[in-house]
Amino acid sequence: MITPSSRSRLSYKDRRSHQKKRFRFVGVVILLIALYQVFALFVAEPWVLETNAMIPGNPPGTRILVSPYLLRHADEGLRRPPRRGDLISIQPPYVVEASWYFKILNPIVRILTFQRVTVGPTLKKDWENERIFKRVIALPGDTVKLDGYVAYVKGREDEYFISEFEMSGKGYDLQIPELPEGWENDMALSGFMNPMTLDDGEYFVMGDNRAASSDSRHWGALDEKAIRGRVFFRYWPLRSIGFPQ
Repeated sequence: MITPSSRSRLSYKDRRSHQKKRFRFVGVVILLIALYQVFALFVAEPWVLETNAMIPGNPPGTRILVSPYLLRHADEGLRRPPRRGDLISIQPPYVVEASWYFKILNPIVRILTFQRVTVGPTLKKDWENERIFKRVIALPGDTVKLDGYVAYVKGREDEYFISEFEMSGKGYDLQIPELPEGWENDMALSGFMNPMTLDDGEYFVMGDNRAASSDSRHWGALDEKAIRGRVFFRYWPLRSIGFPQ
């Protein structure tokens, strides 16, 4: 062990050797941070679901990886758009776009705090989230309607409506509330919606918890400019690790 008294007796060669080891250690740490930055910004962003909007399949606390949509046209349109049934990351309209230095710093802060802390524009933590996560129900050109909280979709060239499950080919579960007997279809929260046809660049998105999700039923079709990425992997809790439905 090197003590304070013995350190002064180290030769110049030994001191240089210890100094080089420290520099190598710092260099490895910086390289790992840089590699993680590239991974988080361009390959897979780690996020945690914080609301009940996606239960029962994705309850609060579910940790996910999101593949960012980086390839866009000059008008911000997506070059590889999401498909029906995909889970996507959305930037809500109330969130101020973070500066470039926050975008670089955030991946490190979030991994060190297990996605509990985000730096940047201040949010009202009791009701605002920097990202929200919804399911793509209908694509540009589709016509969509709701019947008993279940969506029915007709493609641009289709003749008939079919359920969101048949249209997407995915078997996700929904949380549907039980309404009082006699609740009319034209009443609030009835789970019914007249047909809506989407324009180019518009998506209809919903949460799986149809009773507790703010989505396209309330604020209309989603502009593709607000889509930030696609959820492609779920890594926590361990019992549900894998590719999401």
